[in-house]
Amino acid sequence: MEDLDVSVNGEWISEVTGAILVRRSIPGLPEAIENKVEIAERDGEIDFGSNYGARPIGLAFFIAGDYDTTVGLLMRKFNTRRGRLDLVFSDRPGKHYFAEYRGTMSWDESTGNRVIDIPLKMYDPFPESDERITELTITQSPQVISIESAGDERASPVIVLTNTGTTTLQSFKITNEYEK
Repeated sequence: MEDLDVSVNGEWISEVTGAILVRRSIPGLPEAIENKVEIAERDGEIDFGSNYGARPIGLAFFIAGDYDTTVGLLMRKFNTRRGRLDLVFSDRPGKHYFAEYRGTMSWDESTGNRVIDIPLKMYDPFPESDERITELTITQSPQVISIESAGDERASPVIVLTNTGTTTLQSFKITNEYEK
């Protein structure tokens, strides 16, 4: 089995610091936030549905090399002043988890302070995939083009229309149909 590693802004932690990622905690779904209101003189609540909140990420690193040097490198890598970090895990290539350091680094006393826990938070709670660009030139009209996304969260498509000819388009129609 391949060792687990994490890239932070394009640099693999094991190569840069000498620390070994031994554990990560990413909830399957972010916390659901209820949108509700209580009204005076009325029993119960009015429910306006739910949406997702931020998603916490926990990383635990074993300090294999020189303790002080490795911890210093980890602290620099996850410093909150670096802002949003682009995390990619070795077993999930192509998925980018954009997170920021939040909380306090803690040490696992049972390992003689050799395992450090680093708390992060994804304010946009879903990872992004590497972009796949497909350029298509329509040479016949009318033409139906089906585009299927392999993502696991519904997202609106971005459609860019460019007239590369010298004539003006007289009409154009886009129909967005999908199965619910």
